[in-house]
Amino acid sequence: MVRLHQKVLLLAANMLVPIGALIFMTGFFRGRPSTPTPSEIIPDREIVAPFNKVVFMVIDALRSDFVYAENSGFTFTQELIGSGAAVPFTARAASPTLTMSRIKAMTQGTSQTFLDLWLNIANSPNAARQNNVDTWLSRLKTERDPDKKMVYYGTKTWLMLYPEIFDRHDGVDSYYVPDFTIVDQNITRHIPGEMQRDDWKALVMHFPGLDHVAHQGGPYSAHMLPKQKQLDGVVQQIYNAIEQQPHMKDTLFILAGDHGMNEKGNHGGSAPGEIASALTFISPKFRSISKGVECPLKATKNYEYYSVIEQVDVVPILSGLLGFSIPVNSLGMFVSDFVQLFRTPDDGIRFMLRNAQQMLNLFKTKVDFDSVVEESSVCDMSCLGCLTDEGEIACLWGKVAHAKDEWEKAGETGSKVLVKAIDDFSRAVQRSLSVPLNNLHTTRLLIGITSLVVAMILLLIGASLSHITLDSGILGFGLVASLHAATMFVSNLVEEEHHYWYWASLAWTAYLGSKSISRDQFWLWAVMPTILQYLTQCWNQSGDTTYPMVDLIHDFLFDYPLLLWVLALPAYILSSNSLANNLGMGSLVSRVISVPLCIMAVAFKLCVTQRDNPELLAFVPQWLRLAMLEVDQTQLLRIIWTYMLGCAICLVAQLKLSSRAKKRDVMNGALELANIYLMLQSRPKNLILYPIFDLQLQWFLHSTTLTSSEVSLTSLVLAQSSFYASGGSNSVASLDITNGFNGIQGYNVTAVFLQTVLSNWVGPVWWTLGGLRLLLAWLENSQQTAKHQNGSVTTNSKAIQNGNGHTNRHAKALSNGNGAVNGDKSSTKSKARAVPALPGSGDAFFGYLTIQTFYTASSSLAVMLACVWLRDDPSLWTVLAPKYVYVGLWTVFQQLLVNFGLCTLVWWVVVSSS
Repeated sequence: MVRLHQKVLLLAANMLVPIGALIFMTGFFRGRPSTPTPSEIIPDREIVAPFNKVVFMVIDALRSDFVYAENSGFTFTQELIGSGAAVPFTARAASPTLTMSRIKAMTQGTSQTFLDLWLNIANSPNAARQNNVDTWLSRLKTERDPDKKMVYYGTKTWLMLYPEIFDRHDGVDSYYVPDFTIVDQNITRHIPGEMQRDDWKALVMHFPGLDHVAHQGGPYSAHMLPKQKQLDGVVQQIYNAIEQQPHMKDTLFILAGDHGMNEKGNHGGSAPGEIASALTFISPKFRSISKGVECPLKATKNYEYYSVIEQVDVVPILSGLLGFSIPVNSLGMFVSDFVQLFRTPDDGIRFMLRNAQQMLNLFKTKVDFDSVVEESSVCDMSCLGCLTDEGEIACLWGKVAHAKDEWEKAGETGSKVLVKAIDDFSRAVQRSLSVPLNNLHTTRLLIGITSLVVAMILLLIGASLSHITLDSGILGFGLVASLHAATMFVSNLVEEEHHYWYWASLAWTAYLGSKSISRDQFWLWAVMPTILQYLTQCWNQSGDTTYPMVDLIHDFLFDYPLLLWVLALPAYILSSNSLANNLGMGSLVSRVISVPLCIMAVAFKLCVTQRDNPELLAFVPQWLRLAMLEVDQTQLLRIIWTYMLGCAICLVAQLKLSSRAKKRDVMNGALELANIYLMLQSRPKNLILYPIFDLQLQWFLHSTTLTSSEVSLTSLVLAQSSFYASGGSNSVASLDITNGFNGIQGYNVTAVFLQTVLSNWVGPVWWTLGGLRLLLAWLENSQQTAKHQNGSVTTNSKAIQNGNGHTNRHAKALSNGNGAVNGDKSSTKSKARAVPALPGSGDAFFGYLTIQTFYTASSSLAVMLACVWLRDDPSLWTVLAPKYVYVGLWTVFQQLLVNFGLCTLVWWVVVSSS
């Protein structure tokens, strides 16, 4: 029997784990450390800028190939590139590739931190506001044509960041991802009027529709090409105004992506497709310096087309071409391609020198420049062989100074040498200063680590008081948890964590299968769970490793979508049948209730797919596809939820009306309802995983006799493996937000966030709830065995007691009978004590939850220690930072809400209270 103080220890541990993880997070993810403000560079007023106003058009998730490669919808833009009226670049974005972070980079010219991830999710104006931050927006607003206005139309993120900048604006809510039409139309409706006006100097627009298409259907969605054509029409509309309107003739038009996307349509990480965005400078004036380049080009794997520059380079380019001073903290460098645009080439070179001086001033705030100048003495004439990167930069600056002197003497003949020297110096400074700076709060880190250590101690104390014995499950858990903790200190293994769980789950299922062979099971049946486990691992790519089998399956199902739905349909059939078998209302009535629910669930999934991925329903008649689009999906989903609630009430009522033998039926029915809900939140392709999961679960229920600790380990390894098998990874880019808005109108940040996380954690949630079914089966089997043994021992005890009575009647006649009688009584008491105790539901669940909690605590602690140990390693921000984002989600969502909250509720309602 679990005592109260043991429950208190378990509760305290489950509170300490997420609290400690969140405290550590606040000490880990912080803003950039404050640094001295570099000295201001006084602009050279003799330099005449080639443009006097700018149209800055940002298209969310505009990957480079969407504009530059074949099969693009940006045909007009490609014609401009071919004619020389547009100069194309691939702009390389830094991680994290999130909208808010990238806007800051394109306006401030600095790299950002993972703190932007939480600001991006929170959508809070107060938290996101950038007060008194130096940007090209603020410079243009104050330094050029003060009577002209700053205008903005697009996603509200810009208005949250810079609320004081824009004089005329209209923000759109870009967070409702299912909409990718109206949100862009609300922006384009302003363009005709603005093209007629001459009262503005900057028109900034940010279109989120293409990003929404990508999140819903990926880069190859049927909606992608029409969306590109629509936005290309906007480019044509603006360019025609520049050519035709006299007041627009000196307008610089910039088409930019804030980031790219991966093959799933997501972003946030550092994959080639995520960091490669299109950046095109457009104006008829560019024909004076360019004859045009070939466009479109053949697609490339690294998504790099034409010249590759850094995204932060946009800031000094705008400063030079529009004639205002460079923001002091900008890490960008002016691109020499535009030198010829100035009134004279010398003006362009002088601006490049001004940019180099600004970067030198910024560099001096980070290092003692006088000391690094001394270090540069060991460098050779080409600045090679330097002892440090800082020494190399000092050497390169010396070359700039020398080339400048030669240029001033020789004029045009020395300009190429000077431009080359400035480029080399600027790139070196940019590389040095772009490395994310640690701004760790040591106290918070230590509090977080201590909290998890205390939680693990409390769990060990509670386990010792419960007298948990060592068996294969406990030993296996110790091995799995220890090895996993060790892998967190190797960055490559963190990036490819799915390998660990794939092999661990295969090894564990193979071990369980071997136990079946020892009980004379047919060998093919014994290896079935391992085969099924391997099949789940062939379903989605995870991490950077590419599995040919996964690509083969994906391409085959994409080419034959009917087969996809044929394979997915059993998931609903099995759910309908299982729910009907466990509702406890008679066979006919139960099926009348369960079948409509599953039909509605299938209908909802088909309607959502037609909206987001119509290519997966190409085999459906056109009239039916149009009818699907007319269905109110939000209303249908709410009807389904109400229907499911009614079924849940019926199941709970069984606990009062049925015998204890029905607990397993009620548990199965309740978890089948959860299964249907999880399928509503899954991508069509992942629906096929549910029948595989169910086959594995049925095998465990019928083919093995798992101990409670083996149940815990089975649930753990399959939950972890299923996360990656469903398409998850340790990259922020793998987070799929498609289903987060199901049934939710507007943007309720809490509801959308929780449902988004749930849609990404369907595998772990499924196996966590499946673990409850395995645990209940073990409990009932153990109780039946204990009762059988109890009855046997009780019969023997009565027989012994009868024998003792007979002996007692003759005891007085025996001179030495007392010893014998006492011996018989002692024997009787010994036999009575040997009666096995019935295992309690509280004991079973306590052990199950203790193991789950201990793993969460130990794995989170390992990542924390790795972050501290590797705090000066470059992998801290590229590998461990995104991994710790997932630590927060695993501890708060999976452990606190699912393992502790949901499972405790289900176990208490269905088992403990019945």
